[in-house]
Amino acid sequence: MKNSLDKAFTVVAALSLTIIAVELVPFSREKELTNLCREFYVMELNNNEYTIEEKKTKVRVLSKKTGLSEKTKNIKDFCNTFYFNQNLIK
Repeated sequence: MKNSLDKAFTVVAALSLTIIAVELVPFSREKELTNLCREFYVMELNNNEYTIEEKKTKVRVLSKKTGLSEKTKNIKDFCNTFYFNQNLIK
């Protein structure tokens, strides 16, 4: 009896951990995009410190992660959605 209860509790614990992990996936994707947009935002603010190639690489990464085209305007519009209360990237 005790052995079957231990197995049942183990199964319940494993299932609950799996559900928690699956629920965190969208959260971590959103945070990853937010961090990429922050990096892009800093690159746009400090034009002199970053090369054009570094900016293009960041735009490529963001476009690949979001499914947007590699136009800088699309990426700026997307990243501005994370920063409603801050200065928009121009």
